[in-house]
Amino acid sequence: MLPEERKNYIYNIINERKVVKVSELSKELELTEATIRRDLEELQNEKKLRRTHGGAVALQPEETFYVIRQLATIHVQEKQAIAKKAYEFIEDGDTLILDASSTTQELCKLIAEGNKKELTVITNAFSVVNILRVKHDMIIIHTGGVVEPKTESSIGDFAVRQLSKLKADKVFMGVNGIDPEFGYSITNLNEGNVKRAMINCAAEVFVIADHSKFSSTFLSQVAEPEGEVDYLITDRKHPKIDYSVYEKKVHLIFAEETGGCSE
Repeated sequence: MLPEERKNYIYNIINERKVVKVSELSKELELTEATIRRDLEELQNEKKLRRTHGGAVALQPEETFYVIRQLATIHVQEKQAIAKKAYEFIEDGDTLILDASSTTQELCKLIAEGNKKELTVITNAFSVVNILRVKHDMIIIHTGGVVEPKTESSIGDFAVRQLSKLKADKVFMGVNGIDPEFGYSITNLNEGNVKRAMINCAAEVFVIADHSKFSSTFLSQVAEPEGEVDYLITDRKHPKIDYSVYEKKVHLIFAEETGGCSE
């Protein structure tokens, strides 16, 4: 097999499996690990994959930048269960950061209907402001910035600078992908910069994401797989996901402790 043919073959394997290890490819293709690592490095330079410690993961293109109103109609029950569990972590007097994700919208609905007192909410999402404007005892701060119509939020350097001047007790945010090697990621670089700024100014970081986000990677890394996210709240255990690799890196919480389910 010629070098280019081999690289194309490896590229197709990664797109199919999403995550591969150097050792596995070495055995499967009967090549040295040094050769596999060199091919993976070249594929990464061609922006066809992302290298991880001991392997590589498939990249999702930025063109898959999701529209928030479409996302709000997917896995609704799961998102509602996750939001209900996340709500339990909110205390009277908290200063919260809420991003523009669809799962966060479900959490906002609970906050609007709930009895938590003296909350301050910082957000870049217009939907969060709209949902919470009924709470007259709440302080709501919008970051401002460049308007992104697809996520109905503000992004860009202005939003990042505003966040850098603030401190919060907790941030609740959604992501597009969660991977044990690459960490937490989303599709858009500018939105990723805002989420990283949110993480940097919060004492505790909560990622709220349903099971479909696991074992996926996207263009913009929001947080490392370990050390930056405190709690990962998801819906429930699914048989196709190995949760043990995540439980070693973050406090993993299931909204519904009912065991696995079939898909």
